[in-house]
This record gives sequence, C-alpha cells and structure tokens, in this order.
Amino acid sequence: MKAPIHAISHTRREMTPERIVGIGFVGLLHVLAIWAIVSGLGQRIVNAIVPKDIQLTLPKTEEKQPPIDKPKPPTVELPAVDTPTTPPPDVVIDQPVTLQPQLPPVVNNPLTQPPAPDTSASGVMSTHTTPPYPELDRRMGNQGTVKLRLSISAQGAVTAADVIQSSGFPSLDQAAVSWVIGHWKYKPAVQAGAAVASSTVAAVVFNIKNAR
Repeated sequence: MKAPIHAISHTRREMTPERIVGIGFVGLLHVLAIWAIVSGLGQRIVNAIVPKDIQLTLPKTEEKQPPIDKPKPPTVELPAVDTPTTPPPDVVIDQPVTLQPQLPPVVNNPLTQPPAPDTSASGVMSTHTTPPYPELDRRMGNQGTVKLRLSISAQGAVTAADVIQSSGFPSLDQAAVSWVIGHWKYKPAVQAGAAVASSTVAAVVFNIKNAR
C-alpha cells in the first residue's frame, strides 16, 4: 500500500514596480551608510549635530568664613594665700527620735466648766447632837420623837423650826426646837451653781434610857 502524497504548493509573489523601487531604495541606503563610515562622513555629521562646548554650571556654595577670634579677657593672677586646712568634722548620725505630740495644757476655766448639779441641803453631822433631857420629863419618864420642818439659809444656818409631829409632850417639843435652831448646821442647797435657801425635815428623839 502506497503512502498518500501531499502536494504543497508555494505561491510565488510577483515582482511589482513598487516592490522593485523599494528594494532598490533600501540597497542605496546600505551603500551610502557603508561609504559614510569609510570616508568619515559620520563623524562630521555627529560633530555638526552635537555642540562642541558643553558647559555645566554647578550651584555656587557659600564659602564659610573663618570664625573671628574674640579677644580673650586678661587673666589676673592673685597672690597665693595660705588657708588653714582643717579636717571636716566627723558626722555623727543619731538614731531617729520619735517626737511625742504635745497636748495643750488643761486650763481650768470656770467659764467653760459646766455648772454644778443642783443639790439639796445636807446636815453637818458633827453638829447634830441631841438636846439635854428636860429634868421634869426625865423624872416623869416622858419620852418621844419630835419631827421638825427646818428653814435653812444660803449660809447653812437653821433660821426656823416648825413642829410637824409632836412627841406628845410640849416641853420635849420646845426643847427640840430651841436646840436645833441654836446648834445644828447644814451645807446649803445649790441651784444653777449657786447656794440658795431651802427647807428640810429632821427628827429629834428623846429616849429615857439616854437621858442625861
């Protein structure tokens, strides 16, 4: 079996007048280029196109002026003085001391103290003695208790004594009144910090066993 034969047909371009002119022009250019290289025409063309002197201008830099030397002040030499050299004192570091805060002293100012509380009259017991027994009542064996309402001055003296409960015997009652007014003393009552007159109740006991 024979292999198939593929026929490849090449189309040949026809030479047209334009094509011929183009080929001729290209050839002429090649010839001129070769002749210019050989005869040095290319160098003259380059010299004609490119300027010969090309000057480059660089920016001017400011010239640094040398520093001006300022005149130095004159130096004055002082005469040497011998100063005694003493060693520094020893530094002693004490232990830290804790300071206690000082409280202001307490001043007893009567204007700032509160007033004393109100009190009633109280008897001075050393003066509260029993009156002497009336002789007649002692013989007759009369005895009893006399209750008195006493008026006390601001100085603590008994200014009056009224019988509010009798002993049953007028002589005993009168003996009790006279003795209390003449001998008994009291600490006066106090109101708003001041001594005032007041009243109180007291009893005088007449006992035949203690008669003297």
